[in-house]
Amino acid sequence: MGLYRGGVGGERANAGRLLAAHLRTHDLTLFDLHPALPVTQDLSALDSFRESAALLSRLGTDGQDDALTALVDAEDLTEPELRRLLGAVELHRLAAARVDGWASLDGVDPQALAQAAGHIAEADVLAGSGSLARRLRFAAARQLYRQTHPLRLIRTGSAVQSAFVRALLDTLSGHPSAERRDDQGALLGVEAHLSAPQLARARALIATFAAEADRRAAQAARDFGEELARRDAP
Repeated sequence: MGLYRGGVGGERANAGRLLAAHLRTHDLTLFDLHPALPVTQDLSALDSFRESAALLSRLGTDGQDDALTALVDAEDLTEPELRRLLGAVELHRLAAARVDGWASLDGVDPQALAQAAGHIAEADVLAGSGSLARRLRFAAARQLYRQTHPLRLIRTGSAVQSAFVRALLDTLSGHPSAERRDDQGALLGVEAHLSAPQLARARALIATFAAEADRRAAQAARDFGEELARRDAP
């Protein structure tokens, strides 16, 4: 069944023939192979089968603990399914069980990472991607980074400058920056959590290349305008 679902071409076709023959020979149905599958020998039922969805159906039952063990690492959950899983999982307990492994892989202090993980909220997890465990690991690392890197504001005077500065800071730090605006919505600049060396490097790059960034943006705008005009010309 695994080969049929995951295979391609001849491998899938051969697995399908063997599986169908096995079901007929032993008078079995797909339900006998997995309780979440229908009582049928029609292999097309496997095309829409998702093990994660089947595991989710076990939440709130006696089999919930085993289902949760698999679901926290499932990579194919939809957003509603992830929210449902979050309702059944104790985030901080899950983080505590995994933080030593994360710290070892990332080369950070496990106690500091555990302390940071204790401040994770559901919104931090939902902002990530991948499995719940992957999102939780990223959120813990993000929280630790924020706690150990001060929030800095770099002033910018235009949307182009902000785009340039954000790209620099995101790449230098490995963490997303954000625009800051005043109460009236006016752009103040870009804020990001940066160490002193990161801040110094960013300021040096901005001082050296900001004018070039403006020049390239202006040229790109002119090229785009010219392209549009030629496209609409009679």
